[in-house]
Order: sequence, then structure tokens, then C-alpha cells
Amino acid sequence: MATCRVCRHPQRSVIEEGLLKSVPLRSIAQQTNPRVSAWSIHRHRQHLPAQLALAARAVEASAPSELLDRVEKLIEESQGIVTAAKAAKNWQAATGALREARACLELLGKLNGELQAASNVSLHKHLHLEAAHEAPGSVEEIDLEIARGFAEVTDNFSVEGIARLKRLVQGDLPALLVDGVATHA
Repeated sequence: MATCRVCRHPQRSVIEEGLLKSVPLRSIAQQTNPRVSAWSIHRHRQHLPAQLALAARAVEASAPSELLDRVEKLIEESQGIVTAAKAAKNWQAATGALREARACLELLGKLNGELQAASNVSLHKHLHLEAAHEAPGSVEEIDLEIARGFAEVTDNFSVEGIARLKRLVQGDLPALLVDGVATHA
């Protein structure tokens, strides 16, 4: 079975580019070396749709890997910025670069299918009370619950307990929780 002369031609890509740009067949034929007839180029035109479909599939197949490569390059650049910023003790730039690296890693995980995007996020509020207590209904009942909790963490409203909480709020004292009660270190 004879094969298409254009398919075997050394300037095949130039001929096909001319066909895709709708250049007249005679003009394409005159530019080829060795010469190919306009009729051969006309017959070759039927091969283009199949070849274009194959090329489109190849482009589609390579697109995700190109995107993955680009994300990986961004990660490498972010890591380089982190290293330079740490060396210069520029902590703001280092944290920004780390944040970007994290976002790139997250994107990479989603692209690879290693991470799934959250499909449904729901927030709800709980009122945590001991089983013996019912949910307070009035403002007075709420105030009473707050006062009971405050009395518990301040050792029954002791001056030392209140001062400790005040220092804790001002950031002067690290908080430690022991059995749910804040204590000072």
C-alpha cells in the first residue's frame, strides 16, 4: 500500500501549517523542496483531522503535567525565598514565603488527588453546661451562670484569684489549665 507523499515529506510541518492557514495549494507546492504537487497536498488534507485530534489529545494529556511542573517550580522558588529571608532575619518575608509554599503544596495535593476539597462546611454553636444544669433562659440566669464560673476560677472571688486573672488577660502570666481551672505558673 502506498503512503502519502506529504506524510513522508521532510517539510511536512510547513505544508500542514500552510493548509491550516488556508494558503493556496499551488503556493504551498511551489515552496516545497523536493517538489510536491498541489494534488498530493490536496489529498493529504484528509489526514489532517485525524492528526489534529491526536495532537489535541497530546496537548490535553500534557496540560496537567505542565501545571504540576509549574506548581512545583513555585514551591521551589518559595523555599528559596524562605531560606534567603531567614538568612537575612526578615521574618515577615519568611512567613509570607512559607504561607505561599503551603498554598502551593495544598494546590499540588488537590491536583494530584491527594487532598480533597471540603464539600460541605457547617458551623454550629453548642451551649456546654453540666448535665445537672438546664440552659439559662433569662438575663438573670445567664448572669448567675457567669458569676458561678467566675467564683470557681477566682477561688470564690479572692483578691489573689482576681489579680491572677487580670494579669492573665494583660498577658503578664502564662495560663495553665488544671482540671479546667486556670492556674498561674
